[in-house]
Amino acid sequence: MKILILGASGRTGRLIVEEALKQGYDLNVLVRDKNKISFSSKLIKVYQGTPARRTDLAAAMQGCDLIISALSIARASDAPWSKLITPEYFISDSMKYVIAEAGQQNLKRLITISAWGVGETQKEIPFWLRWLINYTNLRPVYAEHESQENLLANSNLNWTAVRPVALNDSKKIKTLKVSLNNFPKPSLYISRQSVAKFMVDIVKSDKYDMKSPTISEN
Repeated sequence: MKILILGASGRTGRLIVEEALKQGYDLNVLVRDKNKISFSSKLIKVYQGTPARRTDLAAAMQGCDLIISALSIARASDAPWSKLITPEYFISDSMKYVIAEAGQQNLKRLITISAWGVGETQKEIPFWLRWLINYTNLRPVYAEHESQENLLANSNLNWTAVRPVALNDSKKIKTLKVSLNNFPKPSLYISRQSVAKFMVDIVKSDKYDMKSPTISEN
């Protein structure tokens, strides 16, 4: 199986690449700057470009069986009020091309990162997080995750939208909690390492097909 990974140069995307290589998958990755990818493996082929340009995406998708997307809206820092440094509609614009090109290339399966607080989980999150989403620069980030989930729900792809809770950079792999319909109730934090492992682990599973599981750590 060959996987196309989008967002491979980001903090979570890099970990997804590492995990996929560890599990022995052949990879294509599409990044804006090849110099930001330093993995030396015969299993990885790097394409330079952007998923917001369909010709770049089409080239990187050739021969792939599945897509894992770690695309995000980057900000200047982790502070909620920091300015966006990625175009505001980057995820949804890219996802439109992903859906269209996947149809052309007969690719059926996609796993993407979304966020806890999207869709029906908005009522599950703490008040303070809801306030930050509504009144800071987290708002366009969450709006884009909402848009991509809506696009996927109306597509012909077999998708999974993984909704991690608040991310941290811990290297410890803790016991994972997977929640559907707020059961079991999620905890507040998860490491990027755990998110990456979960996303690669479900590549060969149909357990979360057409679902949006919330993932957290005990």
